[in-house]
Amino acid sequence: MATTTRRQFTAHTNQANADAQRKRELGHIHQGKAALAWSDDDYRYHLFDLTGKTSAADLDATGRAKVLSRMAAAGYKPKASTFKPFDQAAKIKWLWKKIAAAGGLRDASEAALLTFVGRHTGKGVDKVEFLPTADASKIIEALKSMLTRAERAEPKHQDSGQVPLK
Repeated sequence: MATTTRRQFTAHTNQANADAQRKRELGHIHQGKAALAWSDDDYRYHLFDLTGKTSAADLDATGRAKVLSRMAAAGYKPKASTFKPFDQAAKIKWLWKKIAAAGGLRDASEAALLTFVGRHTGKGVDKVEFLPTADASKIIEALKSMLTRAERAEPKHQDSGQVPLK
């Protein structure tokens, strides 16, 4: 009979994540206070009743969870976040369009973008969504540089094809 080893999962959090979570929870608490139309006295009563504190800033994670739980029982539902992360593939496409709009591309097609990606990464991909994160980051930085150059370039004079004098 084969023995199996059991791996223990350990969650690793950093201080930045903990601070962001605290800030988010405090925001929900203050939104809940407004949504439930609690006066300052009502708010402080509930805080003190649940946690022994009179300020949400003094609450630890357990205290914030208790307060949010009471607010949920009273009918408060936090607003859904409207934040949508801008993924790397979308950013690559957006930068490509910006460069084209600035006049920095001869061919702004998706096929040209894929050719550019293949030339810079040494990998052929069918869609930029298939790029590994590290390669996508390199492409984004290259496109940012191209955009900066395209925006700095002086537009050529349309009639004679020459750069106007200053």
